[in-house]
Parts: sequence; C-alpha cells; structure tokens
Amino acid sequence: MADTSGLVPGNLVMGPARLYFYKNAFDPTLSYEPALADVNIAPAASAWYDAGITLGGTSVNISPTWTPLTGDQLVDKLGARLTDRDIKATVNFAEMTRVNLAYAWNMTAGPTGAGYATSDLNAGQTANRAPYRTLMVDGLGPDVTDGSRSLKRRVILRKALPSGDTALNWEKANQQALAAEFQTFFVSESISPFRVIDEVEA
Repeated sequence: MADTSGLVPGNLVMGPARLYFYKNAFDPTLSYEPALADVNIAPAASAWYDAGITLGGTSVNISPTWTPLTGDQLVDKLGARLTDRDIKATVNFAEMTRVNLAYAWNMTAGPTGAGYATSDLNAGQTANRAPYRTLMVDGLGPDVTDGSRSLKRRVILRKALPSGDTALNWEKANQQALAAEFQTFFVSESISPFRVIDEVEA
C-alpha cells in the first residue's frame, strides 16, 4: 500500500520504534547488517543491543544545505548544488541503564567491585578518537492493502557519534529521561550513510 497514491488512510503511520546499537565498533564491510529480507525480524541479540523503552519518540532527521547558482544578469536563482548535509538520530532513553549512558555519553567501563560498577568518560590524548557506532531504528510503515496489519520500516545509520547536549535530571514529579543525539558521517562513495528498508506485501 505504501506505493499507492490518493487519499489512502492506510498510508498514515503512528506508533513507537525500537532502537538498536551494534555492539561492536563500526565495520566498513557492513557484514553485521541483517539481511534485507529480515526487515520484519528483530536483529540478533548477540550482535545488537536493544536500548529498551524510550520516552517522546525516536527520530531520524536530515537537514540539507543547497547553495544557489546565480548570475549578474538574472534575478532568479539558476539552480543549486548540495553543499552540506546533516543527518542525525535523536532519542530520549527512558531506561537509565549504564549501557544507555555509555552510548549517549561515549563512556567506557571503569572499576567494578562488590556492590558497585563505574563508568568513565574517555580522557587524555586519544579522547578525540571516539568509536563510531551503528544505529538501527525499527518502526512501523504503512498498512497492508486490507488494513490487517502495518508493515515494518527499518532505518540503519551506519556510522555515528553521540553529539548535542545531554543531561541527567532528578525531579520529584517528573520521570527521568536521557536525551541523546547521534550524528551520522560519510562512509564511502559507494555506501550511503544510512539506508531505509521497507517491508512490502508479498
């Protein structure tokens, strides 16, 4: 139904998504990505970490910058070239686990012992070389033609780093959530920085 046109209520989408992180650092071979036909199957827990409950939705945002081509003799813009593209994923973690903190703040495991575990920010000369992460957003797409169920839509952000401001906030009457933002980066001239995979009707 996603490819039909006109007034099609089944093409409307509402509902939350699941957010996954590839457990290892970014791999340019992309060998860890689930098979395209597996869009309706949760990724293997051995390779992907489920960030759990979110609060306020998960979004993938693309902000292109078009620089116009102009000429002295004409008042209208003559065309444009894409000169910048900002791709980000944003999420509010509701499960305040140490793993979610580590992904949001780029932290590593510190000393542990009886009754405690610590996490540390990377420091020193190599702190500027944070590991790139791969994110996968599994959400809903449009309905099947008969409206009996929604098809799935998966977005893979292949090479990302945590960015933006985040904060832990303790309040008496408000649930805590950790806002996180992940900036996506260039992979190669033959590999898109992110891919959208839609389940389609058989």
